[in-house]
Amino acid sequence: MGRPALQEEDKRIIQVNIRLTKEENEMICNYAQASAMTPANWIRQKAFTGRFPAIKLSPINAALYRELHKIGVNLNQAVKQLNAGRLSPVFVTILSALIKTQKDILNCLMK
Repeated sequence: MGRPALQEEDKRIIQVNIRLTKEENEMICNYAQASAMTPANWIRQKAFTGRFPAIKLSPINAALYRELHKIGVNLNQAVKQLNAGRLSPVFVTILSALIKTQKDILNCLMK
């Protein structure tokens, strides 16, 4: 059994052609792939909503981003305590190293 037929008013019968540079096409294809959409559907959604379609993350990446966010929150709380004088200054070097490590991980993920 095939796909159900669309109502006449739901059929896309008008075609609009645009020309893109190789870089523009590559950019749109990358955005579309990250959003789990075809390039045409990505352009359509962007054009009609004015927003970039949501990027779909794999469950592994989503879990990793959430964990890194939690680590960042804890680091911010520790720095706040340190600045308030509630922690020993010895923690400054440890916190600095942890913040640098977190930034390095995020930079690797963004590539």
